[in-house]
Formats: sequence, C-alpha cells, structure tokens
Amino acid sequence: MKSSMQRLHLAPLLLLVLACLIAPAFAGSIEGSFDGTATLTPTNTPGLFIQNFTGDGADTKFGAFDLTSQSMVDFSNPPHIIITDAMLTETFSEGVLFGIGSGSGMGNGHGSATFMVDFVITGGTGIFAGDHGEAMAMGTITQTGPLTEAISSASYTGNLATPEPSSFGLLFLGASMGSWFLAKRRLS
Repeated sequence: MKSSMQRLHLAPLLLLVLACLIAPAFAGSIEGSFDGTATLTPTNTPGLFIQNFTGDGADTKFGAFDLTSQSMVDFSNPPHIIITDAMLTETFSEGVLFGIGSGSGMGNGHGSATFMVDFVITGGTGIFAGDHGEAMAMGTITQTGPLTEAISSASYTGNLATPEPSSFGLLFLGASMGSWFLAKRRLS
C-alpha cells in the first residue's frame, strides 16, 4: 500500500518536470550586426522590385549567423523607399529564427540610402523553438550595380518571448494532480 502511495506522489512531480522541459530554452533581448549583398528583380510595376538578400553577422549572445531575406522594395517615390512583405531567416549553429516585416528608407540621390525595418519574430527551431517577439533592423544600402546592392553598417535589437508550456504538458499536469487527489481521498 505504501509503495502505491509513493508512486502517486511521484507522478505529478515527474509530469511537472516533463512540462518544464517542453518549453524552449531562450527568451530575452537579442542584438547584433550584419552585412551582405542583395539583388533586385524588377516586377511589372515601375519602381517596384523584389529584393533577395544574403549575408552574415554576429549576435552578442548567440554568435555567428547566416541571414537571408526577401522583400518588396518600392523606389517609385524618391527619395522615399518603402519595404513590404519582408521574410527573414536567421540561422545560428543552435537554431533558426523566422520573421516577417516592413519598413522604410531614405535615399540620398547618390546611390546610397538608410533603412529601418520592423520585424515580428514568428517562430524558430532548436533553442528558439516556439519563440516569438519583435526586432528592429537598420543600416545603410549602397548601390553596387544597376540591380545589386551592398548592405553595411547594419544592426538589430529586439526581444524574444518563450511561450507557455504546451497545452499537452499542462493537461497532463492537471490530470495527474486530479488523479492524485482522488487517489488520496479514496485511501483516507
């Protein structure tokens, strides 16, 4: 009788530990710098281009990463630049962050511009599994050819949030606690 009571006391504790292990390992601030190159592909709309960016950088907490993004860039109202439909993938050695964003820039009329893009982090893998948050990137764009650009002096800051443990973990925890109280009541 005593061993079954001891097992009943251990079940909720084990399920609580499992529920905590389901949650991702990181939440907090992120910041770093990056650079790279982009190609512009014209669309059927004058002044509207698809920008494909590839680069690399360093995060202050997670180290080196590779970065890819694709966005729509509207140069039709100079010196103003509008950036929409941005999709971001930031690949670290221990996980990947995904995001979407939009922003704006200002050209100087001499082949250079500054930009600022707000990203919503929509998820991740590895140590970023399930994370979400926001980040802001800013930097300088320099035209290197008719349809090519270099992005330099770019940086980002933001915050990631770790979601609550999964619903299944909470469901199992609640069920185990309920069965423990029922069993304890029956044995009393």
